[in-house]
Amino acid sequence: MPVVRQAGRVGEAELRGLVGWTVQDAPPEARAGRVLGAVLHAVSAVVTLGADAAAGARRPTWTVPADPAAYLDLGAVRLRWPASAPGEPVAASREGVWAVPPGRPPRALPVTSWRVLRAVPATGSRRPRQAEASWQLEVGDGEGTGSLTGAWLALAWIGTLAGWPEPDGADAQQPE
Repeated sequence: MPVVRQAGRVGEAELRGLVGWTVQDAPPEARAGRVLGAVLHAVSAVVTLGADAAAGARRPTWTVPADPAAYLDLGAVRLRWPASAPGEPVAASREGVWAVPPGRPPRALPVTSWRVLRAVPATGSRRPRQAEASWQLEVGDGEGTGSLTGAWLALAWIGTLAGWPEPDGADAQQPE
């Protein structure tokens, strides 16, 4: 993984440069939709007294803190391990990836021992590898399987940390 040499925080553009996977630019209509979506989210948060924000509905900032052990703001990423288990929140730093279930201590996830078995975009976007496009990665360790869901850039960060090659997309990368 490339080393972050810059102190402070970097945004989406810089984070995109740090991942080893392709991240596509959003078309102009998507950028305009983001502005409108942000306004609607702000209004919704006020109307619902912040319930949307508490539920993880906020947009990620893609910031990388100066402290290598601090979590990046990757938005909502969820792990289901095994695949039939309830989802639990996932966080990542520059050093590793953790399951961070509420009310319990974080636990390191052995992502370097996992492989991406299948990658599926959750939207029908013309450019599904945009930073905020929702994806699901089916992952396995040879004994079990699970899934990671989240924004493409968040999954690209985790994949870069884990040393995974970029998945082809909806076509599964079959186990060898």
